[in-house]
Amino acid sequence: MMARGYQFGRLQHGPDGDYHSPDGGYNGGIIAPERILIPATATLVRFGGSAWRGGGSFVGKVAAGEWWLDWRNFKLVEQYASTIGESVAFAVRQTCAVPEEWSDLSLFIQGTSRSPLWAYTGLGDVAHSSSGTIDPVGKGKPMIRQLFIPGLADPDLRKEAIVFGNPTFLDPEMSKPGALARAREEERLRRALGGK
Repeated sequence: MMARGYQFGRLQHGPDGDYHSPDGGYNGGIIAPERILIPATATLVRFGGSAWRGGGSFVGKVAAGEWWLDWRNFKLVEQYASTIGESVAFAVRQTCAVPEEWSDLSLFIQGTSRSPLWAYTGLGDVAHSSSGTIDPVGKGKPMIRQLFIPGLADPDLRKEAIVFGNPTFLDPEMSKPGALARAREEERLRRALGGK
């Protein structure tokens, strides 16, 4: 049920601290989850973010998330970003159905599985939020198979499951439409003005 996106009164993170959301049916998740075994030494990636940006626990809280991509599907997201002329964070938002209310996608984590891990995989389902609806399998989007890896909230299990590399902090604005073009234009103007 969790892999299908059921909203169990799960722990949520907000600017005023942690809280449990009410049960709310299905939203996002995977359309038809298939159980798989991720092999040892597989490269896994995750985007996350929260109101704790800058806090000591920020990276650990993002790493504790259950939603990941394997390297092959991450590369498909990168190709899609290049095709549409947007940032990779924006492409993740669109192909993995991550509304802005759920995450600002301001942190990129890469890890390697230490041993085989049971997970669920499949195409993402539509996510609804106050800012609109995101259909991850909409027209022109690649078929991205997401991973739901249960149990990573437990720090001991997480340590046994995945070894993490250095996290990469991202500008939260880059997950919004047109951000990459704006950043490139600002850089072009900066260079035209002699770097000032």
